[in-house]
Amino acid sequence: MIIDLHLNEKTVIIIGAGNEALKRIKLLESEGCKIIVIGEKPNSEITKLSQKKKITLKKTKITSMLFLKKYKPFLVIASTTDSSLNQKIVQTAKKMKILSYASDSPDSSDISYLSLIDIKKTIKVGISTSGSSPIMAKKIKSKTEKCLQKNISDQDIELIKIQKFARTESKKHILTQTERKKFLYELMNDKRVKELLKDGKYKAIQTTIKKMVKDWK
Repeated sequence: MIIDLHLNEKTVIIIGAGNEALKRIKLLESEGCKIIVIGEKPNSEITKLSQKKKITLKKTKITSMLFLKKYKPFLVIASTTDSSLNQKIVQTAKKMKILSYASDSPDSSDISYLSLIDIKKTIKVGISTSGSSPIMAKKIKSKTEKCLQKNISDQDIELIKIQKFARTESKKHILTQTERKKFLYELMNDKRVKELLKDGKYKAIQTTIKKMVKDWK
């Protein structure tokens, strides 16, 4: 099962401060989470990220699992070159009901990393081989990305934003999920909204949606 984790304002700990850790940091940077990196000898790029206050860096060697109790992370990523340490971190995290991932052992991890296609910071498409072959996931991503970029229009992106606004408004006035769903489907085919969208009149679309929600029966 593929699940999109919402990491906003949550704490993520990365153990290790080399190139593998840097890859994980880059994937997390846009997620709005607090990133704590623990490693004895951080590479220069990780040090720079710390200096820019993008991460919290702890220059220390892991000698026990007490850091899990101290920081209580939502997710811990073990990316050291010591496989036995990575496994110890994963196993301890599981006992504490903390999500865990070992870079060198996806099979023992709670999550798998997807090869992500990001379309205009609105649509995310994930390609996964369930840890079997990250290289093939990247290859398939490169084949798929151009096709998606070509076929998903700017209007599709705007419709997503309109639907998000409509969902928020509908929750204020339409009591049941079934009725809200019907309303959102009807909105997608509404001629007034389509015409306003063609003309780029987004404020007018919001006003129309507010009226439609209040009049919904």
